Amino acid sequence: MSKLLHFFILLCISSPLFAQQTPLFTQYRENFSIINPAALSANYLLSEQNLDFGASLRTQWTNLDDSPRTQTIKGNYIFENRGVSISSGGFLINDQTGPTSFTGLYGKIGGVLSDDPYWGGIAMGISIGVQQFRIDASELVLREQGDFLGQQDQSKIAPDVGFGFYYYKRFEKGWFRDDLVYAGLSVPQILGLNIAFDEEGSNFDIRRTQHINLVAGYYKILENGKFIEPSVWLRYVADAPVSVDFNFRYQVNNSIYFGLGGSLARTLHFETGFVIGQQLRIGYGFDFPFNTVGPIGRSTHEINLNFALER
Repeated sequence: MSKLLHFFILLCISSPLFAQQTPLFTQYRENFSIINPAALSANYLLSEQNLDFGASLRTQWTNLDDSPRTQTIKGNYIFENRGVSISSGGFLINDQTGPTSFTGLYGKIGGVLSDDPYWGGIAMGISIGVQQFRIDASELVLREQGDFLGQQDQSKIAPDVGFGFYYYKRFEKGWFRDDLVYAGLSVPQILGLNIAFDEEGSNFDIRRTQHINLVAGYYKILENGKFIEPSVWLRYVADAPVSVDFNFRYQVNNSIYFGLGGSLARTLHFETGFVIGQQLRIGYGFDFPFNTVGPIGRSTHEINLNFALER
């Protein structure tokens, strides 16, 4: 099975790569600040907790050897400076599929334009970082013996910049009182660099292209800590089909929630989570594909940890 995956990867990288390049998430709202540097966390919007830390682990297509794996660590802090709300933070991300992998380290900063941030505003944010792209030569399955790329490990470092907008509004009156709507538009990999591996006549390119992410949702606030949250995540990249994920989350009480959703790629999403002491949130996400990868790759598992407090 490992050879099958490696052969697929080699077919993809034998020419410039144009497919989806940024990491995917089942619980994308838990990783909103990674998708969009301008996004404000649910901890801040719902509980005014302005400091949070988190980590996630995602394993995709678990029946395949050397299947895609993604790990993240992130932190965010929102503070007031001369009447302006400033959002700052950063994240570390590592993503690996078979012999290819990358690690990225980012810092981000943004600001909220609003007369009163509690009731809503428009935020803008930017992330700046570096990514290291790697190829593990020992894991390659070569089509031609003696190919240079199969003789030694390869590594390239490149800068990365992302930009985003974010809008949110809390309603004051009527049936929608205390409800929230939000929407964010972001473009990671603005630089769109072409990462070239070329030596002794062997070469291939990883052409990083701009992605467009749109995430939108609505919190219907109920009594006793309950809420309902439908949301959608749309991703567009040139020369690839538009990807749309949608989810419906129900916060049962202050300590537990459930979610169900799907995608246009014929994948079923399920999620559940626990909140301990109103500060620690533990979430689990599960994907099951009904597309052509389904009988081989089967399920995807994702675990998220988040700790938040008000400072």
